[in-house]
Amino acid sequence: MANVDERGREIGRLYAEAILHVAEEQGQAEALQEELNELVTYLDSNPAIEQFFGSPLVEEGPHAEAIERAFRGKASDLLVDSLLVINRKGRLGSLRAIAEEYRAALRDLRGWMDVHVRTAVPLTDALRARLTEALAATTSRKPSLIEHVDPAVIGGLIIQIEGRKIDASLASRLHHLSEALHARASREIHSGRAYVAES
Repeated sequence: MANVDERGREIGRLYAEAILHVAEEQGQAEALQEELNELVTYLDSNPAIEQFFGSPLVEEGPHAEAIERAFRGKASDLLVDSLLVINRKGRLGSLRAIAEEYRAALRDLRGWMDVHVRTAVPLTDALRARLTEALAATTSRKPSLIEHVDPAVIGGLIIQIEGRKIDASLASRLHHLSEALHARASREIHSGRAYVAES
């Protein structure tokens, strides 16, 4: 997703929180998140549409007609109606910021967190489960692991929690997992078995 400046984040946050409130009341919060992801993908593949939506030279009416034509019947009424409200306020140029801030607000509401895990070899199911359990117990949140395989990691693992450094207590709890990964990487290197995974 494209970078959004601080002013854009403020605007995005304002609309995202209002939309999330309605989506939560309707039991559609997660479904709307998926639709917003799809909307951003749609904008990625249709830059002319994004420019049209973001143009201050185009009045509300043509934007509304384009929204109805492009999304009504293909997306939820909640998404389409939200887009129409955003259009009436002249903020269609902030769609990416709104989608980004919606995701952040929903994750906060649910107690979810993104955890980037960089390892020399792919995590096994057992190690993934142990890591998830250790992170959940230490942070009291629900971790969503984003895994990266990087053979340059000498051994063990590197963990980044939503851009923040992990604290000492979590590092201590994860030390045994790091040792298990190091041992596995060493075994694979000594056996000559290649490991390949997408990062």
